[in-house]
Amino acid sequence: MGVLSGIDNITGWALLQKNGPAIEKAYASTNSSVTDIAYFKSVAATLTTPDALLKNYRALTFVATAYGLGSQIDQTAILKKLMTQDPTATTSLAQQLSDNNYRTFANAMSNWSPPPFSTQAGIDSAVAGYQQHSFDTSIGTDSVPLQEADYFAHNAQGLTTIYQLMSDKALLDVVTTALGIPSAFGNLSFDQQVAILKPRVDMTQFATADGVNKFISKYLAMDQLNQVTSGAAAASPLLALFGNKNGNIQQGVTLTAQSFASGNSLNLLA
Repeated sequence: MGVLSGIDNITGWALLQKNGPAIEKAYASTNSSVTDIAYFKSVAATLTTPDALLKNYRALTFVATAYGLGSQIDQTAILKKLMTQDPTATTSLAQQLSDNNYRTFANAMSNWSPPPFSTQAGIDSAVAGYQQHSFDTSIGTDSVPLQEADYFAHNAQGLTTIYQLMSDKALLDVVTTALGIPSAFGNLSFDQQVAILKPRVDMTQFATADGVNKFISKYLAMDQLNQVTSGAAAASPLLALFGNKNGNIQQGVTLTAQSFASGNSLNLLA
């Protein structure tokens, strides 16, 4: 059970905006979080090389979670390359992977002279990252859209280019949903995606927290509308009949509803 169980996304987001720090603090005080942080602090001084970290599964889980890579904990070969290569080199794995979390991890963990956790600042940074990402994961237990909204709130402010949004799947999911762009978008080439997004995304709105929050509200409203319209399409025998012959029928209904809501939807099916 997550931290916002039984609450719809719109209400949940309003609560996070109003009482987010208090809710997060309460979550951070749970036994599992406190125990994990205490353990990491107790072994931080022993994590002097990439191999030392890789051999300590519990500490590695903590660090990977701190940088948004908790789901990649068993990909030790990838994590080792990220920790041993120059992340700025064009041939490095960090530059080749599309998820920005890999580059963030590599930038923080590729210099072991001195080790990343040899200073209090390094330890505090890892603990803060662990608390934030663990909190996001707990939110996602109840609502993935709310988890993405919270993630967007922490990572979108200050971004200035479309490419920065596109380098992070969670950020891009929020943007495409908010703009009513259908899932077929993912099948397009990178250049085609850029051409679609550039005229539709005003990056200046992400310069302030207020601009980011307004965009998130639009995202959650569109996500809720998508659920309603997709549910209505699934419940219609006529749409189901035509859907068997043309998989675009239901998606077209969703896009029509989104167009009504935003006035700026994109039909990739034309």
